[in-house]
Amino acid sequence: MLQVTVAGYPPLAVYRVNEEEFYCTADTCTHGAASLADEGDLEGYIVECSWHEGKFDVRTGQPCALPCTEPLTTYPVVVAGDEVFLRAD
Repeated sequence: MLQVTVAGYPPLAVYRVNEEEFYCTADTCTHGAASLADEGDLEGYIVECSWHEGKFDVRTGQPCALPCTEPLTTYPVVVAGDEVFLRAD
């Protein structure tokens, strides 16, 4: 996981899953102010917040474990070579 800053966006977390899949969400847990990229743990598609052990699916942003009930905002990405870009819709 990597926290990134992109002008015009909140802090973002970029996740690499299964070596070839990349996902991007808002970096801040919706339950508290913890950085998921800096303080969380990623297992498969699930990121766990270190503050209260809430979990989210990085593919959809949906919460998977309490106390988190509000989804993370997700952002589409495009991989070009060794770089990951936010996809403009």
